[in-house]
Amino acid sequence: MTETPTQPGEPVSVAPVAAPAEGEACAVCGAVNDPGASFCEECGADISAGAGHPASAPAQTAPAGEESPLDVGWTGPVVPQSGPAPADALCTACGIGHIVDGYCDHCGTPPPDPRNHVVVPAATWVGGVSDIGRRHSRNEDAIAVGAGEAPGSRAVLVVCDGVSMATDSHLASLAAAQAAKAVLDRPFPQGVGTPDAWAAGAARAFTEAVERANEAVAATVDDDVPNPPSCTFAAAVVENGAVVSGTLGDSRVYWLPDRDEEPARQLGTDDSFAQEQMAAGVPREEAENGPQAHSITRWLGRDSPDDLTPHLTTLPGGEGWLMVCSDGLWNYCSDAGELRELVRARARAGATTDPTELAGALVDFANEQGGRDNITVALARLAGRGSAPALPTAGATDVTTESAPGLDGGSDSTAPTTPVARTVTGTTDPAGAGTRDAPGPGVATDASAGPQSTAATTAATSGAAATAAREEDPTHG
Repeated sequence: MTETPTQPGEPVSVAPVAAPAEGEACAVCGAVNDPGASFCEECGADISAGAGHPASAPAQTAPAGEESPLDVGWTGPVVPQSGPAPADALCTACGIGHIVDGYCDHCGTPPPDPRNHVVVPAATWVGGVSDIGRRHSRNEDAIAVGAGEAPGSRAVLVVCDGVSMATDSHLASLAAAQAAKAVLDRPFPQGVGTPDAWAAGAARAFTEAVERANEAVAATVDDDVPNPPSCTFAAAVVENGAVVSGTLGDSRVYWLPDRDEEPARQLGTDDSFAQEQMAAGVPREEAENGPQAHSITRWLGRDSPDDLTPHLTTLPGGEGWLMVCSDGLWNYCSDAGELRELVRARARAGATTDPTELAGALVDFANEQGGRDNITVALARLAGRGSAPALPTAGATDVTTESAPGLDGGSDSTAPTTPVARTVTGTTDPAGAGTRDAPGPGVATDASAGPQSTAATTAATSGAAATAAREEDPTHG
């Protein structure tokens, strides 16, 4: 050991290091080394301590997460864990070994990411499931769901889908979903108590939710990167027996009423190349299966377009299913009427009206069709008169401005726009026709829709030119 000098300039005496005895074997590899050797000639282990044991590296002193590869003994950053892994958990890869210290003691495979399959039973009437699908290496969808105990009381359903070719979009979608839900969890301001005032308050809340979500996505990366994290946004809120929804990108909200006399419908419109084509008269099936079908024109992220006003819709409550989903589901069943029949069929097959179980059945359906993308489904079961009393309304309204109309009309918003919103003409009918506002300054490409998806380049539709798009990778995202 080193002794501390008692006087400045006084020489330091160092105790001699004992060398291993002749013929003594290295404690690490067993090789016999020459007397006086400091390191094993076979494995390089430090044998100068004299006991034949390799010297241990100094303990790390930097705070967790701030370690550096330059630190002696550095073995990688410390990743905070949500909780300890189950003791002796069986390895899902080989089915033989058990997870010990983060890896299978038989095949060495780490346990699956818990995010690969997420089940959220928020209440007896609200639930959701998010799944990695069958083609991708990670789940870039995110779900955030919450609800009161009483059916129809209040519920928030948020789904965000990471853009496949952007960096770390699994972080973007999770940050956006959580930030948006935190805003939408707050009851909408009632204003003067009229339906119009309530609807305007709901519109402001959704606008704020998108703003906070966009800030959260931008905060997931510190430095400028060529393709910063980005994602879509879709959310629905049940309050006072009514439904308010907002979308940005190509994740969707559907209203699937029980009564056949009431048409099922997609609430809001997509921000996508396919939607532009449908607005120009291209049939839905052709538009949604084209080479650039999943190139989106608006998204959340550091490089998002300036206009992030969500497509907002309000409608009175009734009996039926409210669904928020990513394109991993609607890739295989896009039309609202057909989707309603699918929900009914899966409910009958499983003999269930539990929303979490039914969401799982719909995820299973998408995986049965190939599972080309991550799949997320959130459902709320509205029971009409069995739920909370509805506002005195009679129609459905697409809310597109801060001074949005109430629920007592059935036409598109024509109220003057305000600084926080702009008018969006047209709504999406069950057949998929309709119009949407002009695309933003760029085009991003969302998670792949299948083998037909290719690199998205430039697009000019309906007289609006879109600049170069992010390239789609059908094997990832």
